[in-house]
Amino acid sequence: MENVFNVKYNEKMDRLEMPKKLMKNNFFNFMKKNKFIAIVCTSFILFSIINFYLIYFFIKILESI
Repeated sequence: MENVFNVKYNEKMDRLEMPKKLMKNNFFNFMKKNKFIAIVCTSFILFSIINFYLIYFFIKILESI
């Protein structure tokens, strides 16, 4: 019943169509519903990037010695 208002009219084919669900929209809807998982995933990615940067910086320091 919730899809009644999502119907679009296609003038070229002269018919009603349901809009295609985009993967991006599904991803954002999942993140809105599961905020804890979104925070965990975001923090994991952020800390991984910081970790690689710190390792790279440490190796540069060791090379300069």
